[in-house]
Amino acid sequence: MRHAAQLQATIELLDEIAETKYPADRIMAGYFKQRRYIGSKDKAAISENLYTILRSRLSFEYILNSKDLGVHSRVLVALLLKMDEGDLYNTFDGDKYSPKRLRPGQLERFAELDLSVIESAPLHVKLNVPAWIAPKLEAALGGRYEIEMRATNKRAFTDIRVNTLKSSTAAVEHALESVGYTTKATELSPWGRRFDKRVSLFGLKAFKDGWFEIQDEGSQLLALLSDVQAGQKVVDFCAGAGGKTLAMAAMMENKGSIYSCDVHTKRLEQLSKRCKRAGVHNVRTHVLSSENDKWVKQHAKIADTVLIDAPCTGTGTWRRSPDSRWNLEQENLDNLVALQQSILQSAKRLVKPGGRLLYATCSLLREENEDQIATFLNNNPEFTRHSFALPQTLIDNAERVKCSSAELRTFPALTGTDGFYVASLRRIDADAERS
Repeated sequence: MRHAAQLQATIELLDEIAETKYPADRIMAGYFKQRRYIGSKDKAAISENLYTILRSRLSFEYILNSKDLGVHSRVLVALLLKMDEGDLYNTFDGDKYSPKRLRPGQLERFAELDLSVIESAPLHVKLNVPAWIAPKLEAALGGRYEIEMRATNKRAFTDIRVNTLKSSTAAVEHALESVGYTTKATELSPWGRRFDKRVSLFGLKAFKDGWFEIQDEGSQLLALLSDVQAGQKVVDFCAGAGGKTLAMAAMMENKGSIYSCDVHTKRLEQLSKRCKRAGVHNVRTHVLSSENDKWVKQHAKIADTVLIDAPCTGTGTWRRSPDSRWNLEQENLDNLVALQQSILQSAKRLVKPGGRLLYATCSLLREENEDQIATFLNNNPEFTRHSFALPQTLIDNAERVKCSSAELRTFPALTGTDGFYVASLRRIDADAERS
């Protein structure tokens, strides 16, 4: 596939994203499925082009507007080519698989374009942060604001979690090396391996055999901090496709029960397939009609641990979902904060006396994290903060994680993971304390 054809594919993807507002990864998956002739190297190049533009949208627009070039898909890709010192005239040549020629005058304005003009832009533009949310992120991150936002403009690492029910880190490392892949151990998760370049893993025998799952190291830590034990009853209340469910099942050695709940049927169907591949058989799934489904009342106070990985703005995952930052508005945040409060109030009913409630998001905002826990504790005196049982990997890297006794944060720049927040709470066991 010629470079020009890769750029034309990028333009087509940008057009479809702008028209449908669907997530970029979903659009890209459908695009490649319809064009099976596109090879893996070309897919990697196209996705890199697309994600670079999506991450850098504000700064790209600022540079283009300095010469009144507009901000439609073709000129965005043309700017990407100029930044790579490519040949605009001979690449945008209008051939069958190439981008159409630029309009009269555009080539001249591109030739005059000064890329250093971005240095005069407002800080939120340089960092590619929507103006309305920039003050909120700065308030949450303090002195780390700029470095963390710059990190969200870089490609995320590919991490995997070794499935200890079927394999070991040594065996997975050897299996990957045998097909030419080099990994290194993650520093915070004892189950993780990290790749230093983009890789395709779904076709590997070790993956098909359930030896590992693709999972960011930060997400692995949420499961690790749950400290679930064999034989317990656990509820993964917003399970999604079940990455943390699978990790906790391995921690429990398939003993005890995990109830994985979500409002999305298709996500839970995906979890069932993943359980089969991973050799997990202590998981029961339940589709919730809402956070207040009658199932919650029917299972009141059954759980040793309830994990809520709550729906959120996803500001901590902007590296891997760069388009999501442009679809956020204040109304979205307000609605999510209200939903998180409702989920907490409902899911708390599942926690038995003395049991734990873990609340987590992949958000960097205080409104969705510390403020939510403060509000919950103020309204629910039967719950109190409960110290984590920190694994040795986190004790050894204490300077890289922001951790109090009962709250922990990870950051893209500081920890090399997605940005996660998790708080540990306990339902007070009044009878036990009186005795």
